[in-house]
Amino acid sequence: MVKLLHINSYFSTSGLFRQVYDRQVKQGHELEVYVPIAYQYPEERVAASGNYLKLSRNHDQWMRWIFPIKHHKIWQDLKTSYQLNKFDLVHAHSLFSNGWLARQIFLHHQIPYIVAIRNADLHTFFEKMPWMRKIGLNIMRDAQQIIFISQNSYQQVFDRFIPAKDLSQLKAKTQVIANGIDDYWHTHSFKEKKPTFHRPIRIVTAGKVSAGKRFIELAKMVESFSNTYQPVELHIAGPNWDKKILDQLLTMESVTYHGSLSKEEMIRLYRRMDLFALLSFPETFGLVYPEAMSQGLPVIYTENEGFDSFFDNYHVGVSVNRFDQSAFDQAVLYILDHYEQLSTNALEGIRFFKWDEIVRKYDELYQNIINHM
Repeated sequence: MVKLLHINSYFSTSGLFRQVYDRQVKQGHELEVYVPIAYQYPEERVAASGNYLKLSRNHDQWMRWIFPIKHHKIWQDLKTSYQLNKFDLVHAHSLFSNGWLARQIFLHHQIPYIVAIRNADLHTFFEKMPWMRKIGLNIMRDAQQIIFISQNSYQQVFDRFIPAKDLSQLKAKTQVIANGIDDYWHTHSFKEKKPTFHRPIRIVTAGKVSAGKRFIELAKMVESFSNTYQPVELHIAGPNWDKKILDQLLTMESVTYHGSLSKEEMIRLYRRMDLFALLSFPETFGLVYPEAMSQGLPVIYTENEGFDSFFDNYHVGVSVNRFDQSAFDQAVLYILDHYEQLSTNALEGIRFFKWDEIVRKYDELYQNIINHM
């Protein structure tokens, strides 16, 4: 049994982390999950829940642009929220925002921590804020273990931002552990998928209607393909987080918006579709890809983002440069020409995304750290 503190600001927007936390509780670990959010964060968007949860509104939205002010304010709140020296281990779910807090606990209380590196750490902090790189490196140096969600992120961070003198030490304590998908998708996989497609072709995408999902850009690619090759419909499922984007999508002839759907409704939608496409950026993992694969759908995914590292290109679908219309066209044509094999591979590929196995890996990691302290 481990006394664990998870620091996870991403839990506010994604419920997938409950897959880990609920299993850890069943294993007998004592869990606390600290989720700092802005005072202005809309209540209806909060995805976090659980008896272990402390959702703490402790800073203003504008502070996100001034890292020291925001994080010192969160740190003051965190210190008063828990008796920090009671924990055996801290698990930080991002390098900069959550990892900075975990390192403060380590410096003040000598509690070891592990830290996950997400694509936002790579694309926002490492790439666009060079003055923050030293902070990120110090967090990595003091961590007991570093986790990447995808091989792609691992490769980019180590190739571009880690000094030569740190490479061997940091690589020795780094591993890639993917996320999983809900067991529901495994138990309701669609093995009766027919190797045919509709006319017009039905492409489906899923996610929050927001700028990062790039639905407008995808819809424009779909319309261009329709005009050049053959008719295509684009079906979008997910909550509306940006009215301007949704309003523009609804003016596009090829688009059908289905709103926010339950898992059961998503499965029914996927089974009426031909392929899944999402060219979001940045994308740490992209759980919607293997969810769609569980229904026999080949996938089109963003080149050099999280999902791109899990399978060889053209195995379960095609990776595409998010700006390249020609590459998108060729991806759709390739999928139509190789539909049966890609669909079969997609169904087989979901076995890599099982939460029980992922949580077992984390448990081994925790025990190894505690046993060697």
